[in-house]
Amino acid sequence: MQQIKQFDVVIVGGAVTGSVLALALSSFSQHKISIAIIEKSLPDYEQQGGFDARSIALAFGSLQKMRQITPLVGDNLGAEIEKIATPIKQIQVADKGHFGKATLKASEQNLPQLGAVVELAKLGKKLTACLEQHVNIQLFCPNEVIEVQRSIDACKLTLNNGEQLHCTLLVGADGIQSKIASQCGVETLERRNYQQFAIIANVELSKPHQNQAFEYFTEQGPFALLPLNGNRMSLVWCVKNVDGLQLPDSEFLDRLQQQFGWKLGQFLRVSKRFIYPLILQKSESHIHHRLAVVGNAAQMLHPVAGQGFNLGLRDLHTLAELVAQAFNQGKDIGEFSLLSEFECQRSQDQAKMMNATSGLISIFSCEMLPVQVMRNLGLFMVSHSKCARDFVINQALGW
Repeated sequence: MQQIKQFDVVIVGGAVTGSVLALALSSFSQHKISIAIIEKSLPDYEQQGGFDARSIALAFGSLQKMRQITPLVGDNLGAEIEKIATPIKQIQVADKGHFGKATLKASEQNLPQLGAVVELAKLGKKLTACLEQHVNIQLFCPNEVIEVQRSIDACKLTLNNGEQLHCTLLVGADGIQSKIASQCGVETLERRNYQQFAIIANVELSKPHQNQAFEYFTEQGPFALLPLNGNRMSLVWCVKNVDGLQLPDSEFLDRLQQQFGWKLGQFLRVSKRFIYPLILQKSESHIHHRLAVVGNAAQMLHPVAGQGFNLGLRDLHTLAELVAQAFNQGKDIGEFSLLSEFECQRSQDQAKMMNATSGLISIFSCEMLPVQVMRNLGLFMVSHSKCARDFVINQALGW
């Protein structure tokens, strides 16, 4: 029989959420906590990178939390990520076809940036390099959990290669419809189907974006462009029907030009396009016996305002702080009272973000005249009132 390997924490899911959580747990415990990461797929950063690379937007508050995470070698994680990211210094928001619009500027808040956009392939390489520094973090990849047994004081996991792991705390960070959460009796619930699809791609423009981001609300759904290095931008285009947009690149670019206009010149090139149905999902609980669920495994939001990953980052940061504090004090890091404290601390922010994103979609997709007037007056007030802009920016910053 194979020897059972002992860990303090086992994280199922080794993508961005699982990797950042592992680094945070290690940093906050002075790199003494033992961690296993189980990931089913070997990353192929070369294939995922280049012009086709998908990206995520990190709010300034998220970058600040990353700065509290210190790997064994090099700068803090936030500073390391900023080296490979493109800053967002200004965001233009508009209700397309109506008078309402507003511009949010980092300079007005005396901030270097409102956030940053980072390609997932570059971020993955950076996180992998950081993880490899840590002898207290072991990666099991490619591998999957085929069986979970939980006793009163531990979890026993059997992997598909026959290896067995013991831990005090198990964390599900394996994305939408989390398998490990389901194996532990926690199901993912669909809260709302937005009847929209998100088209994700990169585009190249003839003029520099000058670190501007754009978010337009249209009858079809939100339309966003986020700055990348060079004249590239990351596109998130939400539509009710994708049939008319599954076109050759030249025709797609023509539709895109018609939608956005010429303020950044001509759209010259588009990458491979990814299409996702937009559904609000939430696990029925974020904790169970010796289990915590984080990231997209815990909740999946509409991409409007780019708050999903930033919410998940706040979740995992709180979990890492609580677990590391208990570990440093010699306490049981998987006891239910600790996990309950995690759920209690995060529930208000989670509910607020889910309601806010769903509310934005409801308000900006409604064509009733009173609602149109109300939302445009709201944007007009943001445009003309610094107090209103301060409030909106503070929500967007993830503080």
